[in-house]
Amino acid sequence: MKNVVVCIFIISFVFGYSQSKDTNIKIIKNPLYNLEIKAFHCSIELWINDILVFNHYEEKGSVWVDWPINQFILQKGNQNFEVRIIPYKNQTTLSEKVEVEFGIHAIEAITESERIEVIERSVINIPNKEKLPLYIHKGTFLATTPYVLEGWKNSQDLSKEDKKLLYQELIKWNSKLLNIYSTSNLEQYNSVYKQRELEFDIANYVLSEPNNMDVFHSKFKDLIALPDDLYKLKLFANGKLASIVLPFELPGFKYEPKKKTKESLGISLIIYFHRKQKGMPLEIIR
Repeated sequence: MKNVVVCIFIISFVFGYSQSKDTNIKIIKNPLYNLEIKAFHCSIELWINDILVFNHYEEKGSVWVDWPINQFILQKGNQNFEVRIIPYKNQTTLSEKVEVEFGIHAIEAITESERIEVIERSVINIPNKEKLPLYIHKGTFLATTPYVLEGWKNSQDLSKEDKKLLYQELIKWNSKLLNIYSTSNLEQYNSVYKQRELEFDIANYVLSEPNNMDVFHSKFKDLIALPDDLYKLKLFANGKLASIVLPFELPGFKYEPKKKTKESLGISLIIYFHRKQKGMPLEIIR
């Protein structure tokens, strides 16, 4: 491989806007886009097109990553991004020491040429940071990807569905996915991930070999699922995607080893679901 008291908080939210200078961007044939983030003294979430693609909640040190996002770009055109700058878990407002740099760049996938700055990395200006419970820096950038993915463009709006029933349908995947990994069921693995892997390959300009048993580690057989009631339902992509979330984790299911040792191995599955047509079951799409 992938109820808040709004009246109290919303007046404290600060939104920063950044727009790429599209006329100055060199067009490359097969661009691979990356979000670049460098952050100190805060937690971070990166969102693309209303989808949470990366987070970092550790309370020590800093984070500096280039995060690939092509699989969340369905076709060329303007793409939305958000950088959510969040206090550490034990804090209610941002620290005055917070510093965050953000940028977006692209490289040519086939030739791995020198990267092109789409939005040049720079420090995000956060006024009165020590008074804020959250700061959101957002904007758009132009993607020139040659591919077109179906993805969730024409999927059902899950925000209109009964949330209890939707949650119950999602949570059934907790045991279903664990069974696939614990039994090394390659046929079911390929079935549930087929569309996601197909679109991932297209978005990243690769031709993958068929999956084999190497996708299953031998220690996957000794896993247990976390209790269903730890998870909560969350919608993304303006209601077109749904997933299950744990606090301070990316969306998806987490499985832990039955016996925890230094050598034990767990799995965190980052997963988004959609409903292709009304009446059809939820499917994994990312």
